Amino acid sequence: MKKTGRTAGGKIRGKRTFMRDRIQTVRGIAIIAVVLIHTAPEGLAQVWCRPWINFPVGVFLFLSGMLSDAARWHPKKRIIKVLIPYCIWTLIFVAAASYGNYAQIPVLYIKNLLTADSASPMYFVPVYCECTLLIPLIDKLARSKYRWIGFVISPLEIVMIRLLPLVMGYEINPYISIIKDISCLGWFTYFYLGYLLGNGLLEIKASTLRLGVMWLGAVVLQTAEGYWYYTMGKHNCGTQLKLSAVLTGVLVSLLACRYICSEKLPSVRFLKVLGDKSFGIFFTHIVVLRVLGMIPYYSTVAVFPVNALITVAVSLLCVLIGGKVLGRYAKYFAL
Repeated sequence: MKKTGRTAGGKIRGKRTFMRDRIQTVRGIAIIAVVLIHTAPEGLAQVWCRPWINFPVGVFLFLSGMLSDAARWHPKKRIIKVLIPYCIWTLIFVAAASYGNYAQIPVLYIKNLLTADSASPMYFVPVYCECTLLIPLIDKLARSKYRWIGFVISPLEIVMIRLLPLVMGYEINPYISIIKDISCLGWFTYFYLGYLLGNGLLEIKASTLRLGVMWLGAVVLQTAEGYWYYTMGKHNCGTQLKLSAVLTGVLVSLLACRYICSEKLPSVRFLKVLGDKSFGIFFTHIVVLRVLGMIPYYSTVAVFPVNALITVAVSLLCVLIGGKVLGRYAKYFAL
């Protein structure tokens, strides 16, 4: 990859409408990967399956960075668009978890709003909001001679805050742990890379074949690192915030960028529909997973990855129906 001027960035921004269908196709793939992650079997199986699907959060942030521009920075509009559904769905999840003990809902609601802990993927919203607020600083860094620092932030955070405590066997301060869980620092590489490419400050020079080969190598590396994590505690082996996982996710992002910017490759209609509804699926699939899990013998019959495909289909149906029923209010539920 090499540096380019502002003109290339303007060219990409000028093509955004033309590229929109392919962007949504990539989002469709990413939301399927989110559901695959949440339906994947536990234990050693995570070591083998997660390296292939450990990219969705990074890709979503990469696309957001790619479509960002400090000259057109309107954080209020972006943040309100995600915060309103976040607040509503947090209330839904807290109320469901507090069934029969409704007196505790107000306190739990405030707590979960601040910690994004009402459901496992909710941390994405504060991470996205932080990246959005940082766009002016990201732009200054991206155009400075110290631009390389932007690629050091995530690896440094992962090593110091996540890997070292695991290797050395100590618990970090619980308050630091809360901040870590909703911090954008571990994910910063994705948004920063997307911003550089989207604004013409960086260009992909490697061929698609070379990127694909490198991605396969990164998958192998992530499998090895995942097994190492497994030996230190099986609940850690699948995380998307391993060094090798970030490397894999970056290569997937570059391949996605190559696809998006290609005028020859078409979008895929079904994946585009999923991409259009991806934010709604992000919230609803959590409820769908819990409801499907209550069906007798479902977990025995619907094994991975069939359970993921069922969850995606049912979630999409719920989003489409919810959008029709709620009409103009559907946007508040991300439907």
